[in-house]
Amino acid sequence: MARRTRTQATRTTRRGFLTTVAAAGIGAASSAWLATAEPGGEHAALAAAPMRRGGTLKIAEIGEPLTLDIPSTTAGLTTNLTLPVFEELFAFDASWRIQPSLASGYSVSKDGLTYTFTLRSNVPFHNGKIMTADDVVASLNRWGKVSPYGAVPYKSVESVTAAGNTVVMKLTAPSAPLLAFLTFPVGAAAIMPKEVIDAAGTGPLKQFIGTGPYKFVEWAPDRYVHHTRFDQYAVRSEPGNGMAGRKDALADDLFYYPVSQVATRLAGVQSGDYDIADQINTDAYAQLKQDPRVQPGVVPGTFLTFFFNKRQGVMTNEKLRQAVAVAMDMQPIMEATFGNPDLFTIDSSIYPKGTPWYTNAGGTWYNVHNTDQAKQLAKEAGYSGQPIRWLSTQEYDYMFKSTVVASTQLKEAGFNVDLQVVEWATLLDRRAKADEWDMFVTSHSFVPDPSLITVFSSAYPGWWDTQTKNALFAQFNAESDPKKRIQLWAKLQTLMYQEEPIVRPGGFSALLLSRRGLPGFQPSAWIVPWNVQAVK
Repeated sequence: MARRTRTQATRTTRRGFLTTVAAAGIGAASSAWLATAEPGGEHAALAAAPMRRGGTLKIAEIGEPLTLDIPSTTAGLTTNLTLPVFEELFAFDASWRIQPSLASGYSVSKDGLTYTFTLRSNVPFHNGKIMTADDVVASLNRWGKVSPYGAVPYKSVESVTAAGNTVVMKLTAPSAPLLAFLTFPVGAAAIMPKEVIDAAGTGPLKQFIGTGPYKFVEWAPDRYVHHTRFDQYAVRSEPGNGMAGRKDALADDLFYYPVSQVATRLAGVQSGDYDIADQINTDAYAQLKQDPRVQPGVVPGTFLTFFFNKRQGVMTNEKLRQAVAVAMDMQPIMEATFGNPDLFTIDSSIYPKGTPWYTNAGGTWYNVHNTDQAKQLAKEAGYSGQPIRWLSTQEYDYMFKSTVVASTQLKEAGFNVDLQVVEWATLLDRRAKADEWDMFVTSHSFVPDPSLITVFSSAYPGWWDTQTKNALFAQFNAESDPKKRIQLWAKLQTLMYQEEPIVRPGGFSALLLSRRGLPGFQPSAWIVPWNVQAVK
């Protein structure tokens, strides 16, 4: 197998990623990552002024995490809390292109079945140990077992072995989105010391030791998660770009506080108690734009989802799932939830217009809103008023609002909905137990490749695991031709609407809030705290 230089390998990474995304749509992907902030603020590149170190960044999150074991969960909250601690072989830049992180490059065999990853040298973990290929092998293999994302590519992984300063991954079938899976920061393929992996096995992590610019200090339940600067961090030389490139830990410390009430998060940034707040209600956007104390950031590309339990209970019946979807009217759900029409969309396509993945395939099943048809489908399903246990939470304001409106619609159509409002951590815990729910609410951020959408993973709660889906999904992942992948994606979206593993009411833009005077902070799908100067 021919070896490539570091420069060539990096170029190959970019080309391989652009091929799977389709080059024509990369601009839309970029806008989804970069988001927007109101003009006149201080979300500016640090190159414009000397970098200043010191201080503390205080971040208000939506609540208490279920876990900090990032490979084991798809919760965006855990991603936010661990993003500065753990790193992967690759990272997405601001245009969703894959760039090297802990890897210095890679090569692929002509048949697409062997990937060789070359590792950076002299990268220390937070415990002082230098990263080796054995650490990477152990981390990837655990990721393949515990992560709903890792489970997808690992269906075609034959072996992962260490060879000097390289890691060799052999596949049983080509995998077009493999690098995207290895790069995605949710359910991440985070690299940790082998001894940490060995101690945890497939159970919860006992230590949180990574290679990132900040190291974990303490998780004080219901109070905070605390990280501090890692002075021995192996900084990359490239300029910071999205989640890739140089990561300077400018703030001395990071504190993440669980603040379940959105009004308290918002007021805390206005008062200066917090520097950044996650998930602000979108109906406050117009007012916040006029507030000189704060800066709202709009992050487009997210879509709302209502998941069905397809493993156990009443929702294993496809006709009943279709009945629930047909009964819903998406316009009032989205209007009541997000308010500002500029911040939500009603469209059958999972991907927004302007991306190569945009398609209305299967759209005849979207936003039908036909009560009579819903009742007929429910009758054919044999539904006789059994309770439909729907998990929701108030910690994400939009999740609660949307489920209140949608459950009211279902009750009016004759469904017996038991809306159970719990803390987000409780929802995450219960959704993993098939006997405790029938529906749950969540959302999904923009991803550059459809393979990364959680509903298509048979391991993700909801467990869409039909033979038809699995075969089509495997074909999609094995196909490398961009045009053929786009055609297969249209079939996958159509199948999603037919088999109805989820209801997708529409797309929306998330809203983050930061205080003025926070140079370097860029609103994005996940909160990036490096290259950000703390307030004096």
